[in-house]
Amino acid sequence: MGALALTACQSAGQEHAPTPTGATDAQPAPALAAADGRDYAACADGNCEVLVPGPVTLPLDGRAGFNELVIHRVEGTAIHFDLRGAESGASGSLSMGCISTFHSGGNGSSCSTAPRPAPEPVDGTLAMQLADARDGQVVLRLVSGEPGPPPASLFPRIPVFRPHMPFGDS
Repeated sequence: MGALALTACQSAGQEHAPTPTGATDAQPAPALAAADGRDYAACADGNCEVLVPGPVTLPLDGRAGFNELVIHRVEGTAIHFDLRGAESGASGSLSMGCISTFHSGGNGSSCSTAPRPAPEPVDGTLAMQLADARDGQVVLRLVSGEPGPPPASLFPRIPVFRPHMPFGDS
């Protein structure tokens, strides 16, 4: 039986550096981008997509009853905020995958683990969504319809009790 010998060959003038353990060919994620960048004044009409790296106040034109959105902090993939208006306000947090909708009669939220498209504009409402989050920053999306009252379908129906009163000859 013969012995098999392996030898490393190297072309003249070429050095081969060892590949570091755990090295990957993955490209770094692109930087976060928002349609309106950091132009927070673009949010005045309740329709914008802005990059939020930390605390900021966004002026609003009173649509859905709110005059400003104050973002107190960005925490991972969530923001903590206050919505302020002349007659009403709201506060809370908003996370990736959720859409919060605010109007003069109240608010609501819906969340999903699947990617979600931008909410549809609804008159008299302000919808908030985080379009992306990374590296301590978020892309905040605001969507509003026309000014005015929200549709009646957003208000809970209050049952009307009508007592039955028998009338008779007595």
